Amino acid sequence: MIEELAAIVGAKNVLTGTDADPYATDVSGMRHAEPLAVVRPANTQEVAQIVRLANATPFPVIPVGGRSGLCGGGIGEAVILSFERMAAIREIRADAQVAVVEAGAILSDIHDAAEAHDLVFPLTFGAKGSARVGGFLGTNAGGSNVVRYGNTRDLVLGIEAVLPTGEIVDLMSGLHKNNSGYDLRHLLIGAEGTLGVITAATLKLKPKRVSAILDGLRGALAQRRETAA
Repeated sequence: MIEELAAIVGAKNVLTGTDADPYATDVSGMRHAEPLAVVRPANTQEVAQIVRLANATPFPVIPVGGRSGLCGGGIGEAVILSFERMAAIREIRADAQVAVVEAGAILSDIHDAAEAHDLVFPLTFGAKGSARVGGFLGTNAGGSNVVRYGNTRDLVLGIEAVLPTGEIVDLMSGLHKNNSGYDLRHLLIGAEGTLGVITAATLKLKPKRVSAILDGLRGALAQRRETAA
């Protein structure tokens, strides 16, 4: 199994033994499980090959992002599929107000890339410096702006994913209106990798100026309520 995984991603990207120790616990430090191996693919095609190999061997696969969860979902006696090498922000389409990102892209890096175009990606929370796209899509994260902008699924226009069969599904539409059949995107978001492995996404961005104005108005209203009280 290790040799076949190495043939897909390269030997240096298959970690075993002590090299895999950092992936044996979550950040709570309360759980421990030795992975069979940690595999770091570079693209969606390699993810698909790994999943097909898992079906043929078979061995369990656990996809992980920033590994900031506290519930033990990112550890296990399995092949850990880490997306740290798939961290590209492929494109910022400023006119369309969307970002095309890979599953390993870190949330704070997306914030910085959007800000360079005078835009914002509204999702934010304490682990933004380590959380990766696949993780916050897989868990349908809320964050501190959830009341205004909704959960993660409300900020996603499209996704790319690998199904349990190893098939690649390209749902990377950038359309804000898309009523073409079943919405498989929303089935996969929040499923924590159980229905498929998300490898990329098209995210909604918002104008920075509008966001700043709304923040200012909210602050002014809060101050007025305090004064009235």
